[in-house]
Amino acid sequence: MEWLGWLCTICFGLCYWPQLWRSYKTKSVGDISPLAWVIQLIGYTAGLFYGTHLHEWPLIIGYIHGFICTMIFLILYWRYRNV
Repeated sequence: MEWLGWLCTICFGLCYWPQLWRSYKTKSVGDISPLAWVIQLIGYTAGLFYGTHLHEWPLIIGYIHGFICTMIFLILYWRYRNV
């Protein structure tokens, strides 16, 4: 079943990149809620502690990746919010 955890980690990790790329290329973030991304950031932080507590690498890697993607998006949002 560990393969299923890795599959989930890969799929959930990949789902961020189209939005990040689009926001970067178009410099448009007007229709996106920053509050939703802040809530995700809190969730990833809590999840990282949880995954670390369980010593589950698929969770740890997934939460670290999600945290990084969320931070990148929030940086893009603050940079392009008035463009």
